[in-house]
Amino acid sequence: MTEFQGDLLHFASGKCAAGIVLRPDRVSGCAVLMFHDHGGRFDQGWRKMIDDPQGFYSGSPAHRLVAAGHPVFCFDTLGWGSRQMAGDQQALACAAIGLGTSLAGLVAGEDRDIASWIATRPEAALGVATWGFSFGGFRAWQALAVSDHVDRAVALSWMAERRTLLRANAPITAGQAAFWMVHPSLTGLADLPDLAAAGAPKPLFLRSGDADRHLPLQAVEPAYAHLRRIWSGELDAVIFPGGHLCPPDVQQQAITFLR
Repeated sequence: MTEFQGDLLHFASGKCAAGIVLRPDRVSGCAVLMFHDHGGRFDQGWRKMIDDPQGFYSGSPAHRLVAAGHPVFCFDTLGWGSRQMAGDQQALACAAIGLGTSLAGLVAGEDRDIASWIATRPEAALGVATWGFSFGGFRAWQALAVSDHVDRAVALSWMAERRTLLRANAPITAGQAAFWMVHPSLTGLADLPDLAAAGAPKPLFLRSGDADRHLPLQAVEPAYAHLRRIWSGELDAVIFPGGHLCPPDVQQQAITFLR
């Protein structure tokens, strides 16, 4: 059974993850499982969503959600903060593959388990949503797809057509950060929008910048178009002017979506 004691989330497997649970004075919205970004910085995990050390959010996105009446849950994922590991990302990815899994698979399973635990909490009386930017955005729509306990998702700056990301010098071919978002066993079966569509008809909010160096327009636009063709429920997918950032106005749109 998953339990949160002090500032540590204890999994049934024996693993632990540091994190935080923030409760508004009055709960008026769904509980939000917030996923931190990658950012190439591993010394902080959940704290990224409170302290914004790299300036991706122009302030604390977690506190913005709490101010809007949402309880927020955020924890270090494997490799970050309290869970930093020896070796670089390629070494970790190889170790995971050697064990018959992947970094992306390990994270997906953990995120599903956390969502299941949150759903049992009194803070989740109005439902459970996932929220994330970049690596966190990938995890947000992924959790919507794999968890029956996630009711809606806000996924910022991580949705694209895979083939464009596989071209020379594109994000996935660079390795490293990409390992956290690549499922080897699924790659030949479905594109990223198809995987996300496993979460339909639950509501999904997507945003991506038109000058995002990690997710170029030629990868994002066809992915959004594909999702619009196959999504059977509420889908709010828009490209905004800007780069690989999560500006306050986009966060406010996401908060409005969660109401």
